[in-house]
Amino acid sequence: MLDLTDRTHCFYWQTDRILSGEEYVRIFLKRHEESSDMMEKILLNGIKTVKSITSLEIIPPDENVLKGNVNIVRKVILNGKPYIVRMHPRGVKNGYFYAEKCALHACKLKGIPVPRILEIYEAKNEDDMDFMLCSLTPGINMDIYLRDHADAEQQLLVCAGKQMATIHSIRVEGFGFFNNQIAKEKNELVGIHKNYHDFIWSGLEENLDRLVGFNILTTLQADKIKQIFITMNFEPIGRPCLVHNDMADWNLLTDGTELTGVLDWDECHAGDPIADLACWSTFYSIERLEQFLKGYMMIQTLPKDYDKRFHYYRLRYTISKMALRCKRYQVDKADFILQKIEIGKQALIEESAWFHL
Repeated sequence: MLDLTDRTHCFYWQTDRILSGEEYVRIFLKRHEESSDMMEKILLNGIKTVKSITSLEIIPPDENVLKGNVNIVRKVILNGKPYIVRMHPRGVKNGYFYAEKCALHACKLKGIPVPRILEIYEAKNEDDMDFMLCSLTPGINMDIYLRDHADAEQQLLVCAGKQMATIHSIRVEGFGFFNNQIAKEKNELVGIHKNYHDFIWSGLEENLDRLVGFNILTTLQADKIKQIFITMNFEPIGRPCLVHNDMADWNLLTDGTELTGVLDWDECHAGDPIADLACWSTFYSIERLEQFLKGYMMIQTLPKDYDKRFHYYRLRYTISKMALRCKRYQVDKADFILQKIEIGKQALIEESAWFHL
């Protein structure tokens, strides 16, 4: 069984999980090729919350459930009632479902629209699959909705900013990724690091080495960037907060007016709220961020050193995501990966210029 539960050396888990090219292809590029019959067998054997299952139908995937990069997500009909299941690929231990459950519970208490986790099942062997059974959250994927309703973008960005600000009102312990075992045993969110600095440095040197190896950076440029993280350090102001860490449009549901769901908490951690804003900005333009911040600042106040914090974290996320794209390109030569690499190159130039490198 491939064990990916240890996130001690991960800054962005999607980037820093240690996998061979073959494992990457099997787990993350081909995970949706698992047969419905096999998944149905595992679900029927594992689900205990729904008693006396008389019928189970796995709905074929559509755009709404094919957006993620880690889990197999399916809508299922159990005894005539709809649910969502999120399943790890076979032979893989991820080990973050309990942390996600705690995060969702904390969000629910704040009125944030999130699904409810009804059950978590842990695989017994390599032919089995970890999975969580969730309530079905109404709405359309925001990324898909905006394709045909561009006029709703500004309003929905404000809504998204307000939801992120509300998430940041949830205070947690520790720093970085959460200890899944503590979440399982005590229903508490506790980060695995003693400070945020250690989390920021997790995987940094490997990420920079990878970018040098792919000729994205020169050795001199990588050394100058490393100096930024040696000489600068930001810790959360007060206690760390819950950071979603992946709150892009494709992880949000909407009814066209409001957000109806905030999904995919696999990257959530304990940290600085400005890191969440910086992470969000790596998906979109700075101009789009301005509208997002209108909603955010209806609830939260930005710190006086916001600009420094924002660009410090944005540089770190850009490095991490570029390392991920380079890693993926080794096994997936899709044109859109090349496009993402080119976008990332420009972001690195922008952030390097901000720091006068």
